[in-house]
Amino acid sequence: MNIKSYLLLSVIFFSFFASCKKDVSLPQLTFTNNISEGTADANGEYRITGHISSFVRLDRVILTKEGQSTYFILDESTAKNKTEYDFSYLITGITANTYIIIDVYDQNGGKSSYRFLIKK
Repeated sequence: MNIKSYLLLSVIFFSFFASCKKDVSLPQLTFTNNISEGTADANGEYRITGHISSFVRLDRVILTKEGQSTYFILDESTAKNKTEYDFSYLITGITANTYIIIDVYDQNGGKSSYRFLIKK
């Protein structure tokens, strides 16, 4: 084997194992003022606000009350196709301390989950 062939094979071998992997990053959510809890008003209402950022375009945002299997807010329109999204969701019917689970999905199937406590 001549030197040129050896060098070429070495470069190919090295670049195969040293190539960059595609970075996979899940959507990130930050609540306004970095506060992950709030107190409902006298009517049992609270507005959760914050920002979602993602390297991959968003698909949907789902809000459920912890312990329940069905969602009460499904956002497939305003969040869809965005990589930066300022959200504001009005939560109603709070009669006791309640954790809200916010699931953020991107278009590659990535999912991030966050908890927000609403006190009564």
